Amino acid sequence: MRVLYLDDSGKPHPNHPSKHVALAGFSIAAERWHVFTRQVLGAKVRFYPGRGAPHDWELKSKDYLTRNAWKRAKSRNFCFELLAILERNECTVYAAHFSKANADQPLAEKWVVPLAFQALVSKFHRELEACGTSGVIICDWSSHALDRHVSNCVQTFTTSRNLHKIVGGVSYGSSRSLVPIQVADLIAGTFRIAEEAEDGDDRLASFLQSLRSLTTTFPGLDVGGHPACTEARLF
Repeated sequence: MRVLYLDDSGKPHPNHPSKHVALAGFSIAAERWHVFTRQVLGAKVRFYPGRGAPHDWELKSKDYLTRNAWKRAKSRNFCFELLAILERNECTVYAAHFSKANADQPLAEKWVVPLAFQALVSKFHRELEACGTSGVIICDWSSHALDRHVSNCVQTFTTSRNLHKIVGGVSYGSSRSLVPIQVADLIAGTFRIAEEAEDGDDRLASFLQSLRSLTTTFPGLDVGGHPACTEARLF
């Protein structure tokens, strides 16, 4: 079994300051979960020994990817160490993202968030077929109403399209408790912040390129008839 961990960065409603929105994360084989988690916790201890037990503080993208944070060598090195952990554990990076300015209809969480999930679910199913296994999706929780709506939409999508490798809709957990969701937050933040960067601000370019090296295009098309690349720009 593989697990797809996802988190979002930015908000689609017009009055939110974000210009770009990303839903992103990574998939990992279930048997690698314990090793991956131990390695991330170990990295937190090595890089930030003064913060206390690694379970007691949460990795948040805003603490590493902002202009001032990225200037610190420790922040950059820690992010690239997390990237190395993803690579060592044969993880696949996923991202669905869009520019709010490119939307051709009023943006609302009710339709655009399920759209992003459906895009990634389609790609994830191709990976599961390629690996000959099943999979589940776990995301950071937000509001109860939105989480229930998204899970129902994904469950309906998977059953109506016969995406039989995916078990259930979307399950939710706390990023404070689940280390993989913390890493997914960093991935989502990178895709959003790098896209929002003004001309000349390429501080995240190398890190984003390295994350993209962990995306994959699987043979054939996904259920929507699109190339089965695990990064999708929606609009």
